[in-house]
Amino acid sequence: MRRIVPLIFVLLMLAACSSDQPKPGEIVARVGDTYLLRDVVLQLIPESLSGSEREFFIKKIVEQWVDSHTFAAAAVEDGIALNTRDRWQIEKLEAEMLANHYLNMKVRNDFPVTDREIEDYYAANPEQFRRSKDEVHLVHLFFEQLDNAIVDEIKSSKDLLEVIEKNYLDTQITRSVEPNGDLGFLPVEQIRPEFQKAIRGTKTGLIYGPVKTSLGYHYLQVIDRQPAESIRSLSLVTPEIRNLLIAAKRHDLIRDAKESARKNFKAETFYENIL
Repeated sequence: MRRIVPLIFVLLMLAACSSDQPKPGEIVARVGDTYLLRDVVLQLIPESLSGSEREFFIKKIVEQWVDSHTFAAAAVEDGIALNTRDRWQIEKLEAEMLANHYLNMKVRNDFPVTDREIEDYYAANPEQFRRSKDEVHLVHLFFEQLDNAIVDEIKSSKDLLEVIEKNYLDTQITRSVEPNGDLGFLPVEQIRPEFQKAIRGTKTGLIYGPVKTSLGYHYLQVIDRQPAESIRSLSLVTPEIRNLLIAAKRHDLIRDAKESARKNFKAETFYENIL
């Protein structure tokens, strides 16, 4: 809350706190002929707040508004005025807020990415997806105490993930750092030494375990092994590429909007007058 409040106080200073006579039920606070209106405050309250937290937040906003406006009135009475830098800061903040609203409106739509675009990016950037270390694709299951029924099921199964999902073990919160389920590809050197020892070799598909650690018992299945310098498959990196392309399209749209706005509103820079 402490991070949100200072910005809200600035927004309140810029908000439409009308000096026209509003309806009594709309007034939350008044300093002289300036009013803080109910709708303005409500727009600044996070939806996640309720009960006593919401009440505290509202009172904090209102009291700060009253203090700021009474001190401001006292400053004017004493002949104190904002200097050029102060006014520039206010103008800058207002311009940035309007610019953010405009850009949010421009980029709020989804940016479709086709399979062909993903394939082309993958083909053009192979080095981006080259492994720097040996990696192993692991499925992991942890027990604090062995469950004999599930252990028997594992022994007769060739798919550890199927056993995990069938028994809803992937929804359990355990003491193990590694969650139950598919861990994806991991650098071999980053997994536990006990795991490295258990799965050493070149075979895939085997289920290893139970592997004893200080926390309990682990079962592991090696789905795949890939050496350093190999290229990650397209299916593996498709989500990553999609996000990269979406970010690039958003960047291009903002760049084009910036160029268009500068042209439409005849923006110019004169660095020779200052550099």
